[in-house]
Amino acid sequence: MLGAIAHRGPNAPGEWVDPRTHASVLLHARLPIIDLPGGRQPMANEDQLVQVVFNGEIYNHHDLRNELRAAGHIFHTDHSDTEVLVHGWEQWQTDLPAHLLGMFSFAVWDMRSNALFLCRDRLGQKPLFFMPTHEGIAFASTINALVIAHGGPSAVPMTRIAAYLTAGYFAPPHTIYPTITALTPGTGVFFTADFRKDITYWQPSATVPPTTAGGAQFPREPADQLRNLLAAAVVSQLRADVPLTCFLSGGVDSSIIAALVQQHQLNIGGSAITTLSVGFAEAGFDESAHAATVARHIGSRHQEIHLPPRDDVMDTLDWLMRYVLGQPFADSSLLPAYHLANAARGLAPVALSGDGADECFGGYDRYRAMRLLTRWPRTAKAATWLPTFNRAPRWRRLRCACAADGWANQYAGLTNIFTPLDLKLLLPDVGLPIAETFEVPSSLVSTHSHWRSAMLLDQHRYLPGDVLWKVDGASMANALEVRSPFLDHRVVEFANTLPNSLIVNRRRGKLLLRQAFGPLLPRSVFTRKKHGFAVPVGQWFRGPLREPLLDRLRDSAGFCHNYLSSAGVQQLVHQHLAREQDHTHRLFALLMLEIWFHQFHPSITD
Repeated sequence: MLGAIAHRGPNAPGEWVDPRTHASVLLHARLPIIDLPGGRQPMANEDQLVQVVFNGEIYNHHDLRNELRAAGHIFHTDHSDTEVLVHGWEQWQTDLPAHLLGMFSFAVWDMRSNALFLCRDRLGQKPLFFMPTHEGIAFASTINALVIAHGGPSAVPMTRIAAYLTAGYFAPPHTIYPTITALTPGTGVFFTADFRKDITYWQPSATVPPTTAGGAQFPREPADQLRNLLAAAVVSQLRADVPLTCFLSGGVDSSIIAALVQQHQLNIGGSAITTLSVGFAEAGFDESAHAATVARHIGSRHQEIHLPPRDDVMDTLDWLMRYVLGQPFADSSLLPAYHLANAARGLAPVALSGDGADECFGGYDRYRAMRLLTRWPRTAKAATWLPTFNRAPRWRRLRCACAADGWANQYAGLTNIFTPLDLKLLLPDVGLPIAETFEVPSSLVSTHSHWRSAMLLDQHRYLPGDVLWKVDGASMANALEVRSPFLDHRVVEFANTLPNSLIVNRRRGKLLLRQAFGPLLPRSVFTRKKHGFAVPVGQWFRGPLREPLLDRLRDSAGFCHNYLSSAGVQQLVHQHLAREQDHTHRLFALLMLEIWFHQFHPSITD
């Protein structure tokens, strides 16, 4: 298991075995960021009866250390944030996570009560998976560590395949394996030999209770409040005993974070920060010029990497699946994220990013689409002819949304890769209970509007299941830690209570971000059209990746050949190669399914 996560922490691997029975084992692969000499793990309390393993960063560990010292706890490290968890468990037990400000997954083994506590941060920046075994509970930062350690994957029902092809990812607590659970963000689980207790200490909500960790009072003016909150989040995430860098795409989110970091460095008399961007030769995908403009404006030392059509894409995807992902994942931006992280690791072991702003401040076009669907329902019902004159995927999805009933089904139509009808064509011989809808927790239904409910749903499902899963996987594959100030839970709570008028209007989103940070950045950052962190994989499928794609999808021992309709798959391939339809997302989803099947050889059940 330790070998399976070695890429995440290449320095100072640690192991602890319960001396009483030798049956309980904790393993840790360390990427040292805080207290380089003193932060080795597993870490224990004074009498060695509480052991902790931890991934991530606790940004308020200095304040918590002082609070715990005042309560009588004795610290043995100089400033390790891990030791705060050890004594925090002694002080607060399962209430510990409510005191933490940071990104984290951790496990506490308490020998005094033979109890195990697993916990994950509020937004899901750090992953944690667990599964029952004949001996007890196994847990790890990756699915791969569990699959490899326990003799291969469990049987996978076709319903899990359908769920993957629908969304392109698995939202916690689900994985593709019925026996492996992804711990839901904002929750913990407490185990003893004959008892289990699930604990929810935080979840995204339009009505937010007073925060415990790092609470503060700010001016009432929303723009001032946001500036103060985000600046405080940035400063808290700059604490490290190693160099840091900033991702900079030239878009709104990363530009704001880079500008705030540079501003702080100048305020304390520091030197210019280093920023990093990635670009492509293909027109419409290269944002490096915009990033360079922002870098000149804020005065950062800027570096660019350019990714040509690569001949190692398949090898890279094979490696990522085997050692990082462990299950199919259909977001092709995993590729540029991986190469960007690889370049960043050459500069520093920590990078700051703009992740989370879209889901919290209304950055996606689909939120505006939902706003229009609810404002003009009759027009929406009449618009099911849209794809007849436009073959782009977004129009195809808009048609699905227009034909759906209820806001959750409409939003599914805007976001799903394959519709239920598509799946019936791909899986004609399998009687799948493919649901037209899914249950939405009542806490995620906003009183503001349906499109605000969609934003909360993204914070609950898409953010941890896709965006943060991708960022953590791509970065930790290169032993790089990525921090996201927009995901400071105080910033998220603030965003979730904003009125609609400060989030999205009919023309654009992120209205408050534009108002609050407009003076800090070039005007072009806020006026140009949003550009996702996309890779030109659809063009590569018609060029250098054409034959590798066809070889994988036509493999007689592969998943598509044995479990999907060959005619349905070939129709997708033909339409894409002939430029009749853009099936980039669908073909990439099928490719990743094939790669997973080839790497792990799971058994598939009805």
